[in-house]
Amino acid sequence: METSVTSSACLYVCSTPIGNLSDVSLRLLEVLREVDLVLCEDTRQTRKLFSRYDIPADRLRSYHQHNERASQAWLREQFAAGSRIALVSDAGTPLVSDPGAIVVETAIAMNVPVVPIPGPSAVLAGLVGSGLAMTPFVYLGFPPRSQSERTLWLEPFRTVPATLVMYEAPHRLPGTLAFLREALGDKPAVLAKELTKLHESFMRGTLSTLCERMAEEEPRGEYVVLIDNRLTAEDAQRARAEEAECAWQRAFEEVHRAMERGMSHKQAVAEASERFGVKRRELYNATLAQGED
Repeated sequence: METSVTSSACLYVCSTPIGNLSDVSLRLLEVLREVDLVLCEDTRQTRKLFSRYDIPADRLRSYHQHNERASQAWLREQFAAGSRIALVSDAGTPLVSDPGAIVVETAIAMNVPVVPIPGPSAVLAGLVGSGLAMTPFVYLGFPPRSQSERTLWLEPFRTVPATLVMYEAPHRLPGTLAFLREALGDKPAVLAKELTKLHESFMRGTLSTLCERMAEEEPRGEYVVLIDNRLTAEDAQRARAEEAECAWQRAFEEVHRAMERGMSHKQAVAEASERFGVKRRELYNATLAQGED
C-alpha cells in the first residue's frame, strides 16, 4: 500500500564546502535556512557551517552509515508528514563515498521530489586542477584495505582507458601507490592534497615518482589520487599484438577440434578464420600437418 505524502515533502541533496567555508551558494544557504530537518554525518562538523552563516542548528539530526538503515521507518514518517529535508555530508557532495543512498531511495519510493543542490566536490576539484584528461574519467571511491580485496576492486578498471580517480587516507597512501604502480604500470599520476584549504597542493609525476615522494615525506591531509590510465602508443601496440596472438592460438585450436569432429581441413580453416579474424591461407598452411594426419 502506497504511503500518502503531503505535497510539500521534498528531499534536498546538498553539496557543502570541502574545506573552505566560503565555497557556498546563495541557494544552499536558502535551503538550509528553510527546511524542516537537516540530516548530517556529524552534527559538530555541520554546526561549524551553520555558525559561520548564522543558521539555527536546532534542526540537525545525525545520519551516518551506522544508523541509516534503522532510520528508514522514521524517514518515511517524516516524508508522509510533508517534511522538507536537507541531506548533507561532512564535506562535499552526499552519496560520493558518503551515506545517503537509502534516503534518496526512500524518497523516490514515496514519490517525494529529490532536488540536488550542486556545489563542491573533491573529485571534480582534483580533476580540473590535475592537468589530466577530464573525459572519460572513472571515480572509484576509497580502495579496500586488504591486498586481495584491492586486486578484485581494481580488476574491472585495470585496462579502462580513462583517468581513474579515488580517495585515500594519508596513512594508507604509500601502500596504495605501490599497489597501483604494480597493477597499472608506471602511469602519469597526480596527488591532490587538502583541496580548497590553506595548504592545497598538486603533486604531478608518475606513480614511481610519487611513491618516491611519499617515501621522503610523511603524507598528511586528505588526498585525491588521479591516474592517467589511457593506453600509450607502446601499450596499444603491445595490446594489439597480444590480442592477435590470442586470436591466432584460438583459431589454431578450433581447427584441430573441428577436424576431430570429422570436419574437413579446408572447411575447418574457413570457419575458424572467419570466426577469429585471422588470415585463411596462413591458418591453412599452419594447420596443414593436421590435415594430412
